[in-house]
Amino acid sequence: MLRQHCCIAVCLLLSGSIGLLVHAEFYSSIDSMNALGQVEKELVAATYVYLTERLQQLNVLTSFVERVSREHAFARQELEQDEEYLEQPLQAFRLTKRLVVDWPELHKLLITNQAKETFRVTVDAISTAVGIPNEEELQGAVKGLLRLQRVYNLTASELADGILHGVPTGSVLLWRDCFEIGVQLYELAEYSSSQQWLLQAVNLLHEIDGENVQQMAEQIYEYLVLTQIELCEREQGLETLEEMLSWNSGHSPHPAQYTLNFLQQSMPKCPREQDPAPWLDDYTRLCQGKRLSEPEPSGSPLNCYLDFTRHARFRLAPLKVEQVHLDPDIHIYYDLINDDQIDAIYDVAEQFDSIRSSVSSSIVTDVRVSQQVWLNYSSPILRSVSNLVGAVTGFDMENAEQIQVANYGIGGQYAPHTDYMSKMPDSYIPRGNRIATNMFYLSDVLNGGYTVFPNLNVFLKPVKGAMVSWHNLYRSLNKDSRTLHAGCPVLEGVKRIGNIWIHSTLQEFRRPCTLNANE
Repeated sequence: MLRQHCCIAVCLLLSGSIGLLVHAEFYSSIDSMNALGQVEKELVAATYVYLTERLQQLNVLTSFVERVSREHAFARQELEQDEEYLEQPLQAFRLTKRLVVDWPELHKLLITNQAKETFRVTVDAISTAVGIPNEEELQGAVKGLLRLQRVYNLTASELADGILHGVPTGSVLLWRDCFEIGVQLYELAEYSSSQQWLLQAVNLLHEIDGENVQQMAEQIYEYLVLTQIELCEREQGLETLEEMLSWNSGHSPHPAQYTLNFLQQSMPKCPREQDPAPWLDDYTRLCQGKRLSEPEPSGSPLNCYLDFTRHARFRLAPLKVEQVHLDPDIHIYYDLINDDQIDAIYDVAEQFDSIRSSVSSSIVTDVRVSQQVWLNYSSPILRSVSNLVGAVTGFDMENAEQIQVANYGIGGQYAPHTDYMSKMPDSYIPRGNRIATNMFYLSDVLNGGYTVFPNLNVFLKPVKGAMVSWHNLYRSLNKDSRTLHAGCPVLEGVKRIGNIWIHSTLQEFRRPCTLNANE
């Protein structure tokens, strides 16, 4: 019981203390989530210290009260034999001393509660440095799980059991976790997916023995009925309500009776389902590592080769090149940078605060779920990377953007898009459009996170140290829509990339036009 009271006190302290903290976004970056994990470890340590101090105080209080109770019990026993018990000077002194010294000290201990204040200060100091997630963060994490389900055809049961592509991960969800996911999905109007998770919560709850199972099940069933109403599943909703009423939990009348009467009389109009995006099926299939069809044979077969001649720096250490697609050309250059260079890039990146990735320069949307930082080429490592890209591509790097270092979060992705600008801002016109994309893989990914080209039947698995490169424009500088591409959701692991986009101005003699506008 004492431990229960302490835990309740800790929960109240946490809710009052962290509610005022500065909020930062975590779910869109695994690196940020790692920092949040460290915060929780420190909160656990601080809580253990608080519980230890509180238990010590409670032990002191318990010991004192029990001792005084024994004194009174002894006094009652003595008074039955000798009414002059308190007339004894020693007993009178002990009673007076307790009331003058002991009880005020205990009262002061309870009023000041130094352990509580120390805990509050410690929690604030730990948490303000990073921040604490809010409801929006929770919804963002749930959206990430939903993306994983849809792209990789995972059921709620598989995810709850920690099974990804048939492989157990060792992580499992409890019924309360599944219930919370179902509630959040309902709030997001994802009723079908919400229903899956609520049913999974019911299944897990049935495995529990306890007096409160029925009461807990009612919470799930209430939301389950709401999803059935929204999905126009009238018969299923009636069955669920009738099952709830059969429990007879003591309400008179039971709240479910009103909903049952409503369903028996009418049914809300079913909303029209939105048509999926035209690229969705091809995108999800490629993200799963499956070809849309057998690639059509081209005039020249795809090759892997060593390139000694592209630049003088590759004479002794040739480029390891894989042709992924021809027309438009997509190439992967393996082992282009090593682990030490990647660590050096991240040493520079850690000096700056990352921000949520956006589209069209300023729009934050679930189309792109990651965090990024832009780095100039003033550091030795990034000057070296810039020179390396110039040697590989043959382009003038004077008109390249700063390198964008990005890290993907829970279900992190970048939905299908093109890198060229459909409408260039006036400030970009002198620079020209993005003629080429050069993307470094700065980490391996355990599962998922492929780069896919839905129009080209191409998927690429991230390989640490490699760079994938392609042109976004024809030689005439017309936009090449065939380069539509995407970053698939990260199913397991961490995806880190570095993008360098090169613009068309200054490249006239590096990649000259031909008579064919679409070459």
